[in-house]
Amino acid sequence: MSKARVAAFVVLVAAICFATCVLAQTKDDTAAVRIKKTEPRSMATMRHKGQWADFATVVAKLMAEVQKGGYLTAGPISCLFYNSPENTAQKNLDWLVMVPVINPGPFAKPQYDQLGFQFSDVTNVAYIYHVGPYDKVNETYRVLFDWAKRNGYSISGYPVETYWSDPNTTPKEKLVTEICTPVDERRIAPAAR
Repeated sequence: MSKARVAAFVVLVAAICFATCVLAQTKDDTAAVRIKKTEPRSMATMRHKGQWADFATVVAKLMAEVQKGGYLTAGPISCLFYNSPENTAQKNLDWLVMVPVINPGPFAKPQYDQLGFQFSDVTNVAYIYHVGPYDKVNETYRVLFDWAKRNGYSISGYPVETYWSDPNTTPKEKLVTEICTPVDERRIAPAAR
């Protein structure tokens, strides 16, 4: 097995171990909001405008392009939302599917349904884990945004979901989704209670 394939395998095993550890935590612990700095990474991306039901098709298309180009994936799939799925008509949803890669191609802003690459720099984020079905994720978003507001953090970018579980092999109630949103490092005074 080549060094690159071994590296990709190690990343996959680490992701599986991570998801297992999150599931082992208590429900209260996974619902806790925390602050962290993300790692810098190169991402293969595909932007899409349209209904959320297209997600699996867009992921399959992105992964086929990544494989065709001979790029090695280095982590789980994520999705960045440019508008709110809760407040936007399905046909107008605008989102970007991303997967970390090793040795990416030229960096370019992705066009709709085309493979692109971008560099994700270190970002200060508030994050929380949602354990359960994807259709129940909105409540977890409310917890995250309410926490940020109560604690004086200003949202400074678009939210990202990272999917730590494979929905084809994981029961819906055990799916692990990390939700994070960029926040300013400087906090403002929380609202009076």
